[in-house]
Amino acid sequence: MGNRVIDGFYNPRRIQKRLGYLSPIEFEEKHYADQAATEQVNLKPRQPALTS
Repeated sequence: MGNRVIDGFYNPRRIQKRLGYLSPIEFEEKHYADQAATEQVNLKPRQPALTS
């Protein structure tokens, strides 16, 4: 019974203005995809520093 109250109040598929007009599920998927892309960029090998 408790889940019905939550489902009626909190709709995980409803588009949210403060989430950039994405549903909470879409926003979360985008967040983790962006985070994974950022981590891949950070894992690129850097050129070794030139030392004298």
